Amino acid sequence: MRVYEDQLVDDVGVDPSTPEALQRPERPTPQITTISTQKKGKFMIVGDSVLQGTECPVCQADPPHRELCCLPGARVRDITRKLPRLVQPSDYYPLLLFHVGGDEVAVRSPGVIKRDFRALGQLVRESGAPVIFSSLLPVVDSDNGRNRQTQFINTWLRSWCHHHSFGFFNNRMSYMAPGLLASGRIHLFQRRKRAVAQELVGLIDKALN
Repeated sequence: MRVYEDQLVDDVGVDPSTPEALQRPERPTPQITTISTQKKGKFMIVGDSVLQGTECPVCQADPPHRELCCLPGARVRDITRKLPRLVQPSDYYPLLLFHVGGDEVAVRSPGVIKRDFRALGQLVRESGAPVIFSSLLPVVDSDNGRNRQTQFINTWLRSWCHHHSFGFFNNRMSYMAPGLLASGRIHLFQRRKRAVAQELVGLIDKALN
């Protein structure tokens, strides 16, 4: 088991959501590869602050073969930048799961978020590993505009995953109950962390069968 809790900071330069940044040509996205045959591989989950506090229940059943990489403050493009250093070409990954994007809804446009998901998809498409993207979480007591935008991104993300043969993990909107999501923030209370961990464990168990 490896758990990462690196604090990520914005790159120096123009904010990617500005018109100036959108006009700049994008740098070519590198590719990652993994081996396709091995008796037992590593289930890897990579994401932002939502994953903090879930590592123990997720990894305790089989620590050598489960990795949870928590990158507090990470945006989708941060995951794209960091992933080539996290995934080892000599390892077999029966599942790569990404849980990221929720923190960006309030500060970046849907177009920028979708562009960054596409870049991450390009990176992992030829990896040889099954890939799943998790839905973004809504925020209780947040303004309706933010949650509408979250729903919009999730609807697009589901369709995009289907089109590119990625898996889509729906966190279910039923979790928008008082006390489960931190008011006005994506960071979770302990009960919500346990709920997320249980869902992730169930997903891994399903993938094993």
